Amino acid sequence: MKDINSAPGSTSFSAFWNELCAYTRQGMAALRAMSWPMLLACCLGLAFLITILPLAIMLFVLVMLLRWASNSDDMGTDAETKAANSSQSPQ
Repeated sequence: MKDINSAPGSTSFSAFWNELCAYTRQGMAALRAMSWPMLLACCLGLAFLITILPLAIMLFVLVMLLRWASNSDDMGTDAETKAANSSQSPQ
């Protein structure tokens, strides 16, 4: 007897799997059609995207956070210094 109530998500997973297999087949066909120098260039570009680009973005964010932290610290000391200088009586 056939189950008339299929599990939720089973059709969407099947469609996803079929699409993933189709994209994989297209990618393998594209790799087979490439020449060796073009394949090397694609590998180097992929290695750049996977390793160097995220590292550069992370270092940029880290430097920006450090600059922001150092600027906010300077503002706090300036305000405290001005408050301390204004509260002192002239001699």
